[in-house]
Amino acid sequence: MMGHDAHANETGEYLLRIEGVSKIYDGLVKAVDQVTLKVASGEIFALLGGSGCGKSTLLRMLAGFETPTQGRIFLAGQDITDLPAYQRPINMMFQSYALFPHLSVSDNIAFGLRRDGMAKEAVAERVDAMLRLVQLTQYAQRKPHQLSGGQQQRVALARSIAKRPKLLLLDEPLGALDKKLRESTQIELLNIIEEVGVTCVLVTHDQEEAMTMATSMAVMSAGAFLQVGSPAEIYEQPNSRQVADFIGNVNIFDGLIKENQDHHATVQSADCLHYIGHGITGHVGMAVAVALRPEKIVLSHKKPSSTHNHCVGTVVEMAYFGAYTSYHLKLASGKVIQVQALNHSRDLSGGLSHGDKAYATWSDSAMVVLTQ
Repeated sequence: MMGHDAHANETGEYLLRIEGVSKIYDGLVKAVDQVTLKVASGEIFALLGGSGCGKSTLLRMLAGFETPTQGRIFLAGQDITDLPAYQRPINMMFQSYALFPHLSVSDNIAFGLRRDGMAKEAVAERVDAMLRLVQLTQYAQRKPHQLSGGQQQRVALARSIAKRPKLLLLDEPLGALDKKLRESTQIELLNIIEEVGVTCVLVTHDQEEAMTMATSMAVMSAGAFLQVGSPAEIYEQPNSRQVADFIGNVNIFDGLIKENQDHHATVQSADCLHYIGHGITGHVGMAVAVALRPEKIVLSHKKPSSTHNHCVGTVVEMAYFGAYTSYHLKLASGKVIQVQALNHSRDLSGGLSHGDKAYATWSDSAMVVLTQ
């Protein structure tokens, strides 16, 4: 499994190669299980998964804080599996930022450079450049506690990239920030990383963070990769029920394949007949799941004329989110589906209300049929 070949450099080489890496604790617990991955230069690769999925253990093996039980890790063609952390051209930025509280912003950024024996003038020059990059020049002499969470995060980033590492590891980098600040900082962080051109591996449990920041991503569970691809591929074409469920909101209809031709297929579920505008994997009579995202459904009072790709139900819940309204529609079988409707108009009258009968419709390209 790998990121996109389009990102590989001209020689076909990848900056980071992980080959069959496992981490087994006490000879029993597989924290990471036979992971293989290629990350190209300039890519921001996200490892996404819930607690205990193995993403942080994998990151720690890249950093050199943990040793793989088996497998090899290569960086820029060099086998770094047994190289100690301090000898690796890799920097890691932690959620806690790990800034030195007694040192100024400037000294925090300069710390690693001075420890490496860089000349005084060169250190000053690099620190100035880093401060400009993260827009903190006027805060150079402040201590970390005199900064906001977002500013501390930028100091930690400046310190991480000051040594110009080949690879930057980000461990839940925005986890300590509140939601609004996290969203604005995501874009800020992304711009800085792209400007520097450093290759990143990002660990997060936050799917929005992964979708916003990553060029490629892997969904992890039980130490293994479920799917690797671009955020759009994983959202629009999940390869399993588990991935579909993990990324974004999704409605899943269990059903049986009724028809499977080259140019279309049909699946019968308890509440409707699904007409898919292309052939699918599987045979007639086979049990499958149809995944349908809430934003791909249209709700209406009006009964549609078609015999497929619609169902009828009762609005049992509504939540207004400003840009969109989320509806919960209870179907005849008792199943409840979620629908997201964009609020194009400021006039909300004439819409659906709690208890209304409503018809949900969707296109023949809106669904993904899952066999696992």
